[in-house]
Amino acid sequence: MKTYNWRPFLERWSADWLDSPGARGRGDVAETVLRDRWLGFPAAGEDRIGELEERLGVTLPPTYRSFLATTDGWQAAGTAVGRVGAAEGVHWYGDPDGLQALHEGALDEHASEEEVLRAGMWGRALRLSAAPDGIEVLLDPGDPDANGEWAAYLHRGGAGGERPERHGSFMELMQALFREFHRAHADTPGFANETTRELDADVEEARLACLDGEDIDGALELLTEADECGRPRARGLRVQLEAMLNGGGGSGARGGGGFGVGASPASCDVGRLDDPLYARELLPLAALEHLRTGRAGLADGADETDLADSADRAGHDEAEFLRSSDGPDHDGDDRKQALALLREIDERTFRYEAPGSFGDAVASAREQARWGDTDGAWRTVAAAVTGWEPYGEDHIAPVGLLADPLLGPVITPERGRYLLETPRAGGGGGRGTAGGGGEREAARVRADGLGWLAEDTGPSAPDAYRFVLVHGVAPQELAERIGRGPLLAPCDASEAGQAIRIGSCGDGAGGGDASENGDGGEGRGTDAGRWSFAFESGRNGVEPPTSEALSRGTESVTVWCERGGRSAAFPGIFHFSYAEDGERVYGFTVRDGEIEEWGAVPDALDPGHLFPDAGPGWDEGAPDDSDDSSNRGAEGSWALDPDDEYESLDAIAEVFGVSLPRFAIRHGRLHAVAPS
Repeated sequence: MKTYNWRPFLERWSADWLDSPGARGRGDVAETVLRDRWLGFPAAGEDRIGELEERLGVTLPPTYRSFLATTDGWQAAGTAVGRVGAAEGVHWYGDPDGLQALHEGALDEHASEEEVLRAGMWGRALRLSAAPDGIEVLLDPGDPDANGEWAAYLHRGGAGGERPERHGSFMELMQALFREFHRAHADTPGFANETTRELDADVEEARLACLDGEDIDGALELLTEADECGRPRARGLRVQLEAMLNGGGGSGARGGGGFGVGASPASCDVGRLDDPLYARELLPLAALEHLRTGRAGLADGADETDLADSADRAGHDEAEFLRSSDGPDHDGDDRKQALALLREIDERTFRYEAPGSFGDAVASAREQARWGDTDGAWRTVAAAVTGWEPYGEDHIAPVGLLADPLLGPVITPERGRYLLETPRAGGGGGRGTAGGGGEREAARVRADGLGWLAEDTGPSAPDAYRFVLVHGVAPQELAERIGRGPLLAPCDASEAGQAIRIGSCGDGAGGGDASENGDGGEGRGTDAGRWSFAFESGRNGVEPPTSEALSRGTESVTVWCERGGRSAAFPGIFHFSYAEDGERVYGFTVRDGEIEEWGAVPDALDPGHLFPDAGPGWDEGAPDDSDDSSNRGAEGSWALDPDDEYESLDAIAEVFGVSLPRFAIRHGRLHAVAPS
């Protein structure tokens, strides 16, 4: 029989409990426990374990069998669980409350194998303990792992209780109970022992390692263990680390992203708003998480009818945000400040600010990001992070950045890790990752071109898009030419609705001088950074602004693509137009396999070469093959060939030296304007 190292673990638990305030004054503590400093019992012995297995008709899982060989049961030891695991008290559970039928009845056709397995646990489980208030420890022989361990459950509260907590083995469950004991006593004055001292040392070690950019995953493991044991400081540090590692991805009240499964900004205690770490870093993240969680609940089908209107919904959101489960709620001036922040996050007007040179870089990066240069914004932030200044010793990363509606999406999980692995102020002097992150990143960044639009063909990708590129015009002026009213707050594709998103094309496609292609556009490739764009996704039924109207005093390129393929009513369309000073110069439209062409189209953009299957011979009477992806683009279908779409976009990018920022359009936030 494999022997597990139960004795040192249980001796540590005994010592920590006996040294806790009030333990020795309890009348139910046996004299032998105080004398021997042992909360266990004599070992069961191989004969007794064999008799138990014979009675049950099974071979016990390894860690529980080894536990009995160390102690025949375990006392409450500072948790709500009574004596657990004694051989005499072990019986088949029998599902006395009919929980299996209840859980299996809640399954639907989308239930996973894991959900089905857990729902069937109740009728076959082995019960190791039962406290008077219904807290039970169960082992499931129907859920073994490769080592023969059975899944272990802590079930609280009988039939109407919480969802049972699953652990991989009996040993893992006991370790979780030990952490629960420490967590329950963490705020008790005088609660100090060898474990708390070790955990506090681990917290400090993790803090310094993180600031040095060293072993980020190891630091997170230390902080997670300390946090689960309730050690002060660990929660706030863990939140910062997990937030950066999860990135800002879609950050905003309606975005995606996340802060990890263990800790979250909202789980931190309500702090003082005169503490900049709390007010400027953690509270914005908590507001972001609060609003995102609320929106996700509604999106998943939560009933909103009990909230009469949007004002009621907002009031509900605010009341929930101000409430604290562990301490005093925000009130007075703090309440006003917290609500103002919540509304800024919700309306996407929040601006992250930081002290010193890093704060200056953040301000510059915001300007880059809001006009579409998200790669440039990232390089600006990455180059400046070595000069980041913490607000105090418990501040290890610029996590408030993730709540900024413009810069949050720029910080992907990979980039969040990069920032953590760059040494920052206040570390212990370790080597970490070499500095100069911005310069090293810059070499990897290449212009996106236009072909990526054809590559985004997944189920969630739009099947239509339109964009116009205007040369020598700033994005603000382009917005004035396109729409009415002021620029809208920066928004992502889903938030934009029918609004047109505006930005700068950045550094172009990186091709040679356009004049080399024989298109007559001398030098356009070298001035690619002066192009601005307006972009729309999907079919919104609004007539797009014409290339001619936007090219006054300059030149413009318009592309309009609808991939088609669903039916004859939705044919594939690819439209390209080049205009100068308000006049259409040349272009073409491919619609339902027919080509319309005007002006002197350059050879590089000849639609006959770019769409070789279009033109005479297109069979308009062919059956609808739109549901068969293998026939997309084949003669007789209504869809564009994705290869033709890609080649056309790539040729336009090469001829005009232009590029659209993929990350900014797909994942970032851009200013928008309502079409006139």
